[in-house]
Amino acid sequence: MNTSHKLLLVILACLLFPMMEKTSSARTQNPVVDDAALAEQFIEGLAALVENAPSKTQRTLESGNALSLLAQTEGSAIRLPNRQHIPAGATEEHLYQRVMPAVVVIGSIYKCDSCSKWHLGGMASGWILSDDGLVVTNHHVFTGDANHYFGVMTSDGNVFAIRSILASDRDGDAVIAQLDTRGFVLPFLRLGRPADCGDAVVVISHPAGRFYSLTRGVVSRYHRHNADPATMTKSGGTSHTPRNRNSNGASRVAPAPVWMSVTADYAVGSSGGPVFDSSGNVIGMVSRTYSTQPSKNHRQHESFGNQMVFKDCVSLDTVLGLIENAD
Repeated sequence: MNTSHKLLLVILACLLFPMMEKTSSARTQNPVVDDAALAEQFIEGLAALVENAPSKTQRTLESGNALSLLAQTEGSAIRLPNRQHIPAGATEEHLYQRVMPAVVVIGSIYKCDSCSKWHLGGMASGWILSDDGLVVTNHHVFTGDANHYFGVMTSDGNVFAIRSILASDRDGDAVIAQLDTRGFVLPFLRLGRPADCGDAVVVISHPAGRFYSLTRGVVSRYHRHNADPATMTKSGGTSHTPRNRNSNGASRVAPAPVWMSVTADYAVGSSGGPVFDSSGNVIGMVSRTYSTQPSKNHRQHESFGNQMVFKDCVSLDTVLGLIENAD
């Protein structure tokens, strides 16, 4: 090999090495989620907030108080603080990393009668609406077992106490709560515009404790429904006549909420997870699933099992109904 050929190989190696290094580094940009470590961090962080609170009244939200606040705030709306402008989203491939810091884990801890340790209760999903700690999730998230303490964890492992519930809609399955941010300025998400049927959607949630899972689909339909509660996967209460409050405080009968169905996949633990458009704006929120079954008159209905699972989400209109003067 002559000198000119050797020189050419050296030049090529110098040019290719940085490209190879860049490619390798690009492959490691995706965050690696340690499910077990995050669950343990949530328990330890929330237990510390409960045990180190100056008084019982300053502890994070307890299930009994949560039920009382849900009743008190039914039909109420909150006023959003002045929010800093969030720049328009980058390409869709960067959506996950961009919105992940504002998607949270919402869960509870409790103590059993057999030991002194704190145990993990239910876990769900949620998202931050403002940098001063307004967080949105489902109404049914707070209607579980007694003597549970609720808290929120961000993707970086910070755990925050839930101080109060500010607005709620039982029929629409939506709640806005207030975190104790301890002075942190939190990342938050933009609200988008209602999507059309067939528009692409992205869901980020925590199905079955698989934290920060992304699924894709489309908007299937908008609807009102009277589905059989036995086939719906969610924690629920008894049905009641929906009511909202007028500005003078009087109650009025409200129309049944409109739901948005999507084809993006999710499961138990995804409740409260934000539904995004392709730009990273929130256009809905995970609520529940509904499974169809073949007619019992069908000769082989038992072997068919569930024929289709509908993914029902809280519509953007329901979320906006909890916010005063929402555009």
